[in-house]
Amino acid sequence: MKIAIFAAGTGGHIYPALSIAENFKKDEVLFFASNRELEKQIYAVSDFKVIHLKVSGFRGKSLLEKIFFPFNLLINLFKVIYELIKFKPAKSLLMGGYISVLGLIANKVLFKPIFLHEQNSIMGSANKMASSFTKKNFTSFPIGIKNEKVMGNPIRGNFCNHNYSSQLTKTKVLVLGGSQGCKFFNDNLPAILQSSEIQERIIFQTGNQFSMENSHKIEYKKFIDDIPKLFNETKFVICRSGAGTITELQAYGMPAILFPLPNSIDDHQKNNALIYAEGNDAFIFDEYNFDPEHFLQKLNEFNSLDLKELSKKVKKDLHCEAALNIANEIKQN
Repeated sequence: MKIAIFAAGTGGHIYPALSIAENFKKDEVLFFASNRELEKQIYAVSDFKVIHLKVSGFRGKSLLEKIFFPFNLLINLFKVIYELIKFKPAKSLLMGGYISVLGLIANKVLFKPIFLHEQNSIMGSANKMASSFTKKNFTSFPIGIKNEKVMGNPIRGNFCNHNYSSQLTKTKVLVLGGSQGCKFFNDNLPAILQSSEIQERIIFQTGNQFSMENSHKIEYKKFIDDIPKLFNETKFVICRSGAGTITELQAYGMPAILFPLPNSIDDHQKNNALIYAEGNDAFIFDEYNFDPEHFLQKLNEFNSLDLKELSKKVKKDLHCEAALNIANEIKQN
């Protein structure tokens, strides 16, 4: 059975989509994504066919970009319809973000069944719009929408095959700015980390726009493509709280210091972080009220905790079979 999958924007949309796609034959899957360099990097390590479109969302754009938005939408819509007619998928899966708006319209025009997956605890705008027109809506957490089926957030198998307590030697601390990197981390954390009490080697993912010389304590990487393997050596993580990140932290049982993205739509990253921490925000930080001295104090405090015990508290059964179960639901419905 052929399927088209619409997944773009961030790794939080793309990685779960790739996990689901692994349960179909390679030549049965067609991805639609944007033409951003980051997405090309992520998809390049997979064997799936991908159509990269020149797309961008509506919210948060300038007036000029909003004026040209309908024209851009129309051009890309015709491209999507053309590719769908050529590929002939039986069904389509929307993973959220602007690309899913194109997927929704094109599939309604072609009378194709649509499925949807929402990764976050608060539904994004595109998925909210699409959810009334789908055959089934898969969610990571209970949201309370029409045709909902809570399946968990699909994650890469390596996060399920290992866990924090089984890996005895922890030689690294990991700083992850998300698939696009994080300017706030890049600008504010290196000096603090350098002066901290952390003895382990710090691996700092910066994204493509940032370049810095390695020090005796910190190793900078633009992109990390094997985070599951790196987790086996990691004492704790400093990161954002996108849905995919939170799911992977919980599945592995990885202790983390969290900085929710302050301008995330509907503040969903703060909600994700509180779910991870079970309401305890002691190590959840707001970058708009960031105090370097206070953070250094809390960082050293976190570093000295019994992190194996903390790992047991944060580890959750988050449907490691979610990708397989979602694929089966699509095939059977």
